[in-house]
Amino acid sequence: MTTATGTRDIVRRLGTAARAAEVSTEQREQWRAEHLAVPGTSHIHFDPLPSDDDVADQLARRVAQDPTDARLHVARVNHHVVRDEPDRLFAALVDAFFAFGDTGVGLRTRLLNGARRQIGQERAALLEPAVTHGLKPSSSLPVVPGSMLSRGVTGVTNIVRPPNSAVLQ
Repeated sequence: MTTATGTRDIVRRLGTAARAAEVSTEQREQWRAEHLAVPGTSHIHFDPLPSDDDVADQLARRVAQDPTDARLHVARVNHHVVRDEPDRLFAALVDAFFAFGDTGVGLRTRLLNGARRQIGQERAALLEPAVTHGLKPSSSLPVVPGSMLSRGVTGVTNIVRPPNSAVLQ
């Protein structure tokens, strides 16, 4: 009985190179970026500047420099989704929620839904009420390490009341 060799052969012949190793690291990273990113956003790419800095740090700095650039926010969220970094992913989501105010409901919804599994239900519950209108500087949100736009305000931020407002007794 003669058998032909196929692509599903498990046995490796001596002296021949393994075919699985032919997939380059670059091709693997491209596949990860396209298939593991938040659905509907994998076409948005970021070109890092030539530097010794980590891509995540570059993205964070560029978000701080230009908080209204939606492409940077999406690229930052996707970067942390692909790298499976829940803490940094949550910080990137918080920045995206701060950046657009009342606009960007669809983008916030898509980013939160795409990252919900990685950040966990507790963190997702913190952002859920802000999907429609975003986060404001006065929004009560604990300190988020890695966030470029959050000030980490907790409690009530209205210290001074207008003279005609009702006073709590």
